[in-house]
Amino acid sequence: MKRRVRFFIATMFFIIASCAVITVNIYFPEKDVKEAYKTLEKELMAPEEKPVKQPAGKPESSIRFDLVATAYAQEAGLAEKIAEIVKKMPDVVNAYREMGARIADTDKLRDSGALGEAKDGMLVPREKTLSPADKRILDAENADRRTVIKGMARAIIRINRVPENEQNLRQVMPQATEEFASIRRDSAKKGWWIQTPEGNWIRK
Repeated sequence: MKRRVRFFIATMFFIIASCAVITVNIYFPEKDVKEAYKTLEKELMAPEEKPVKQPAGKPESSIRFDLVATAYAQEAGLAEKIAEIVKKMPDVVNAYREMGARIADTDKLRDSGALGEAKDGMLVPREKTLSPADKRILDAENADRRTVIKGMARAIIRINRVPENEQNLRQVMPQATEEFASIRRDSAKKGWWIQTPEGNWIRK
């Protein structure tokens, strides 16, 4: 009788253990993620510039050389690796390009107080009813921002070398969102509406 009870308990324990969800702790390098976001915005949102031809026989300034060397030195490391992974995601690159193309429109709406930077990294209406055209700008911008944030989450999962599944995405997305929103608050211009992490709205 005792053997049957023990066997039953052992069997139940095995079944429960086999059904349990295994949670993987994913390393999230906050500082490097923030730097990667900044690098990606600088490289992908800015309009493409044509290279300036140097006059024949005139070497580049040594000062220019020093600045370029310093920039590469600062980008080296994990932040650069994260940015490189993201740049291999066509949907995310396109989202950055689209955000850069409409930045004059979003700035105009933020300048007027019509839109504010929410704590979840999205733009939200603030002081007036949006026109259909402005609503299209808002919707397109937020769709691109979601793509960018999810792309960063996917990059973090890849550098951790864990499965890129929904469970791991759900674990990383809040942190990827938080760092993106932090940059939006830091880069906001004077007079723009921003929402603090606590949920309070203030004008910068």
